[in-house]
Amino acid sequence: MLAFILLLLLSMLISMDAFAIGFLFGLKKIRIPLIVVAMIALFSAFVVFFSMGIGRFIGELIPTSIIQTIAGLLLIGIAIFNFLYDLPLYRRSYFVMIALLMNVDSLGYGIQAGLSDRSFWFAPMTGIIIFAAFIVGIIYGHEIKNRFIIRYMTYIPSILFLLLGLSKLLF
Repeated sequence: MLAFILLLLLSMLISMDAFAIGFLFGLKKIRIPLIVVAMIALFSAFVVFFSMGIGRFIGELIPTSIIQTIAGLLLIGIAIFNFLYDLPLYRRSYFVMIALLMNVDSLGYGIQAGLSDRSFWFAPMTGIIIFAAFIVGIIYGHEIKNRFIIRYMTYIPSILFLLLGLSKLLF
């Protein structure tokens, strides 16, 4: 039972990015087809499953801290670019970029879970929780009525990407 709770908590940790990104889309009132969210979640589950296999196969060659540092720097780069140019969050290619960036650290967590001989149920559990976190983030972002947040809405994606990047570098 303790192993299941650990996998659940780790899945929730990985899904924090999905919640934050879903919140951004909801805040900007961008409609995302449910199939796109499902595809991102399936892609995440596949990345975790694949990386768990790698973790079990190759051992400790890539420290998770290096992968998190790379993910953090990429998210900070997106934040800076977004501050300067206000990325169009509705483009299809942006969804692909988000799916890839969300899963850079999932790769590290999957390798770590594989090294720890965790159950492969971790992968579908992660996909389901990412799907739910993305949807909840969209709903919560869409329902925000705070005038301060709405007034400075163009800066919020940059700030959240910056905070996500810094969290990956610091924690």
